[in-house]
Amino acid sequence: MLFKGGVREAAKILSALSISERERILKDIASKDPQTAELLRKSLITFEDLKLMTVKMLAELLREIKIYDLALGLRMGSKELQQFFLSNVSSSIKEEILQTLNGPVRPVSEVEESIAKIMQVVREKVEKGELILSTSSEELV
Repeated sequence: MLFKGGVREAAKILSALSISERERILKDIASKDPQTAELLRKSLITFEDLKLMTVKMLAELLREIKIYDLALGLRMGSKELQQFFLSNVSSSIKEEILQTLNGPVRPVSEVEESIAKIMQVVREKVEKGELILSTSSEELV
């Protein structure tokens, strides 16, 4: 069997585990290699995964992040991710996002910093169970 290694593949495997099992494994990895454990944590949830949120989860997230950071981050997001946000926010927020998306060019480092701010909030909400990003078609209650 051919093994395709790397952090992304390991993160895919970890994401299939229960939260408690995943945390136990990440804790073990962190005790031996903190940098790898942090890379794995960051790879478990990506910016593109935000399109898996429900509208209610999106509304909750928007209360805790800056719209400017979201809009700036969307510059590096897929068209599908951009469309998800633009079709699920109010017209005033949509206008604010579009102004930033269509505004003057910004350094990649600034966009990456905005994404990092958003993802920090997302990861905290996932860890607390306040946000679920699932590719499953099963309805959440």
